[in-house]
Amino acid sequence: MRYCSTLRIRAIGLGAALLAFTIGATTSASDTLRSVAATYYAKAGQIAIITGRDATMDYYQRLLDDAGFLNAPPPSYYTAEQWQHSVQGFSQLDLSLASQLLAQTYQPMASIRGLGETFVRSSKDATMQPVAVYVPSGYSKDKPAPLLIFLHGRLESESSLLAPQFIEDIAESTGTIVVAPYGRGYYDYRGAESDVYDALDAASLAFTIDPHKRYLAGYSMGGFSAFTIAPMHPADWAGVMCISGSLLGSRSQLIETKMRSTKFYVLTGAQDDIVRTLFPTLTAIFLRDAGIPVTFYSQSDGTHLLYSLRSILSQAWKDMEAGVVRYPEGLDAGGQGLPESAP
Repeated sequence: MRYCSTLRIRAIGLGAALLAFTIGATTSASDTLRSVAATYYAKAGQIAIITGRDATMDYYQRLLDDAGFLNAPPPSYYTAEQWQHSVQGFSQLDLSLASQLLAQTYQPMASIRGLGETFVRSSKDATMQPVAVYVPSGYSKDKPAPLLIFLHGRLESESSLLAPQFIEDIAESTGTIVVAPYGRGYYDYRGAESDVYDALDAASLAFTIDPHKRYLAGYSMGGFSAFTIAPMHPADWAGVMCISGSLLGSRSQLIETKMRSTKFYVLTGAQDDIVRTLFPTLTAIFLRDAGIPVTFYSQSDGTHLLYSLRSILSQAWKDMEAGVVRYPEGLDAGGQGLPESAP
């Protein structure tokens, strides 16, 4: 099974006081990242006790990736300004993650405004697991806010999922708090399902959340995973969004049995060559024919890149939070059933 993440490339714009252990202000950002990475590597054994062994070196590799791509030109589909915003976000989150682990001091989730990174203690094994968080500028503890738990794609991190400008723009326009768990880098979130619910519980304690507006969304691998994670506690979710992913045949009975009244939102790019648009289309058809509320969105020029789907993502996000359902008409499965495995 293969998936494509939005981008696994990062660069950095450092704040002078972001880390207590950074080297001097005159040092280049790439040198600072490599210095922090070296400090992290030297203490990796100690950090593994805190985070668990599986993902400890993932966080080290992020710092090296950031340093290595400092001078990378913007991809053709990004403007220079959009790219700069994204790479600054990626790197600041990754550096914050490393600094918290080295200091063994963790930012309270409730203190985050805008884009931030923190850790949630696992209910499964008591390790500290990272989550990226976006809190819109209009948030007030006196007014309940919508909450979206967002699952990233394979070979992607929670930081690269949340940092782009278009994610911030949608969160701001809808007043939504967005929380993205890392899931230990586990394939299909298998074995990290509890981390998703730990993130949900932590956000519900840290912020004033509207209990009727808690949503689960997943992109690519995360889109496939949403159909496994959501029915574990179906009452927790007012809606589920699958972006560039699909419901598998092996999971369909669980959805049909446990989530008949949950609203689903299925998004695809017609030019997606990783998760063919047929798979999300079959998902929407199955849900529709099963009498489950579903809305289907297709971007004619969309690819597998989340950035290319930002227009329908914004529309689907707003529809989901408004409780709007537009049952898809004219979709025909042509005799084909749900896929049994992902590409």
